[in-house]
Amino acid sequence: MNRIQKLLSLLLVLLMLVGMVGCQNPPETTGSQSLEQPGTSTPATQPSSTAPTQTTPPTTPPTTPPTVPPTTAPKDPQAPANVPPVYELTQEDVDEYYRLLGECETLALAGEDMTAIENAFDALDALYEFLFAQNSVASILYYSNMKDQALTDQHLGCMDICTEANSAYIQMTRRVYLSDTPAKEMLFEGWSEQDIAFLLSYSDEVVQLNKRISEITVEYQNTRDDNTKIELYKEMVTVNNQIAQLSGYDNYYTYASELVCNRDYSADQIEQMRGYAKQYMADLYKTALETYRKNYGRLSSVKQNSVDAFLNKDYTSIRADHIGNYLAVMPDAMEAHILTMIREDSLFTKEYGAMAGAFTTTIGERSYCFFGPGYANLATVVHEGGHYYASQYNDLNSIPLDLAETHSQANEWLFFAYLDGKFAANEYQCVLDYRFCSDLSTILSCLMIDEFEQKVYSSDVSSFTANDFDAIMDSIVTEYFDLSYSETNFADMNSFWRLVVVDHPVYYLSYAVSAVAAIDLYTVALEDFAGASEIYRKLCEEPVLEAGFLGNITAAGLSGPFDESFYLELQAIINSRK
Repeated sequence: MNRIQKLLSLLLVLLMLVGMVGCQNPPETTGSQSLEQPGTSTPATQPSSTAPTQTTPPTTPPTTPPTVPPTTAPKDPQAPANVPPVYELTQEDVDEYYRLLGECETLALAGEDMTAIENAFDALDALYEFLFAQNSVASILYYSNMKDQALTDQHLGCMDICTEANSAYIQMTRRVYLSDTPAKEMLFEGWSEQDIAFLLSYSDEVVQLNKRISEITVEYQNTRDDNTKIELYKEMVTVNNQIAQLSGYDNYYTYASELVCNRDYSADQIEQMRGYAKQYMADLYKTALETYRKNYGRLSSVKQNSVDAFLNKDYTSIRADHIGNYLAVMPDAMEAHILTMIREDSLFTKEYGAMAGAFTTTIGERSYCFFGPGYANLATVVHEGGHYYASQYNDLNSIPLDLAETHSQANEWLFFAYLDGKFAANEYQCVLDYRFCSDLSTILSCLMIDEFEQKVYSSDVSSFTANDFDAIMDSIVTEYFDLSYSETNFADMNSFWRLVVVDHPVYYLSYAVSAVAAIDLYTVALEDFAGASEIYRKLCEEPVLEAGFLGNITAAGLSGPFDESFYLELQAIINSRK
């Protein structure tokens, strides 16, 4: 991929302009960009302003938000540095960017001095990447306190700067492409027909539509009035569909699946997965929930409190250093990277106005993790650690979203496999029961959200009311559960869809398909933990990005979400835990 083509690839992330990967939020408190609600993303990261959050099984132990450590230097390997990044973008930087842009166009159109063209584009590229690094910083600071108007203005202002800077870059590139400059062959070497079509279809209208999406996201996050939320969501669906149609797609669902999420499977395969979920996983969820409740009820109150703390409390408040001990048996590079994440490259916040979720993004060449209130528990820290580890070997923008979420969720499942024998057997059994129940819940709820979005983006929503949207979700839920069972024992999906469809549209399917691969890696770890760890290392350090999600997990020997054998194996495991 040549220089210009690499930069243009960032546009696809820019279309979600505050995207990050992975986090977890229960439906009742889901943050943005994650069920973590998927987050609004910044270029140089993958979607997830609240990354998909997991649906918390009802009547599980109380989930008191964890206490986040104060902002102090670390006293031990567990303690985070907790120092927020600094926003440094100035008007001088923006002015210099446009000066360099003009210089690049002049040199490229003349096409006489290839060395001068190379040097000018190098300088432009460096400043371009700085602008988007600062956009990531502005997003992180905004999510650290969404009640702060100055941070909100800074966030939206930087997104406007980056949207316009990106548009100007593309418009300049198009003018060069349409010229007869001798430098054209060098600058556009390796471009595909799709790349060229995308370049030629981009317009000022797309820029304005993307700006409006950014504004809608913030407005939606800052209102509690349901009628206002519904009207904003309707507008978002309409605007997103307009963006898709300008690029030649019927609707935003198909556009985002291909261009934003880089999915490498068909609509028929997605329908096949939904069929397996309805045939097997809905009943397995009921079994897993019943098993969890039964085993939890058998514990003494002291042990119940211990399980509650393990699942929900701030990881630094738990006496045993489970994360440090786990990393000590994993590949050396993985241990070093994730400890760096915890000690240096994370913000843990308990601010009242902070987003309830977690995500990993990039600031230039640096990966950075955000943990909002209630999201410093063991599983979430390990989850984001998986994203961070993989990002040390791959550009987050280049990793197919499904594979990126495999990096995070597979790390969680290896962590839970490692914990066997590390504390009381009946407590571990209950923790693992919860994990199965939680992930089944995640897969099912994410499939429901995905089908909901597919139907919504295929409809004319201009006259829709809240009841119309809710009726779509109800019709989907009833294919899995009786509505009364769902509301009592699974999740209020009509509350849940409101939490997740704006921050990261068309994101949640990635959380479902990747969870299948992650659970399958756990089954490998049961027989050969070292072998499973090596599979995971290769997935993070040596993926073949051109092979996509399915190519990589197949090469690793893992089951995919369209393999019925996986569901039968999972059925046997869940039933054996009764």
